[in-house]
Amino acid sequence: MSHIFKTWVTPTLHAAGFEKRGIVYVRDLGSVQHLFNHETGKFNTADEYRFTTNCGVHVPGVRGTYGNCVEPKVVDAAYGLLNVRPGMLTPTGDSWWDLTPSDGPEKDDEVGQALRRLVETAALPFFDRFRDECAVAEFLSQPRRKEDRFIAPREDTFELFFAAILWKRLGCKDRCRECFEREKSKTKKRFGSGPEKFMARFSCEDD
Repeated sequence: MSHIFKTWVTPTLHAAGFEKRGIVYVRDLGSVQHLFNHETGKFNTADEYRFTTNCGVHVPGVRGTYGNCVEPKVVDAAYGLLNVRPGMLTPTGDSWWDLTPSDGPEKDDEVGQALRRLVETAALPFFDRFRDECAVAEFLSQPRRKEDRFIAPREDTFELFFAAILWKRLGCKDRCRECFEREKSKTKKRFGSGPEKFMARFSCEDD
């Protein structure tokens, strides 16, 4: 698999400004980081290797603010504030590839070409939508479009609280209060204790 990525994926991502750090391709734009990496199947064996790919948009500090915790120094696409398998942004849906020890170079080329097309037609356009904190905050503040329904977070509690954190950081107190109050005023039962703890300590005013 490393040969496939090195031949077909790495040149395309490098041309778009990504650097490889371990298994993760990173494009650091300062306030946001674009992350791309593969995800292996849960039941891989010596005879079959199954994998897919993930895209993530990481905004350092937001998850830490929400969870009142220290964020890991090294993150992958799944940790991104926004994350999605790029195949889910296409009409064909989620894309997985299967490799076996008996596969020849033709199979490598077939998979590699499909991966490169997916990067060019889905992953890079996704990343280009979110080149700064403001773009991420706007996305999280708005009703979700049908074509974006698979982009995490898919729970509006996290969308609005993450947006509130971002708007506060950007100095937009009115937008911060709007998102925070929209979620706070809901009467639905929230999952876990995290949202309640966050509401208790967060303010859109200067600390």
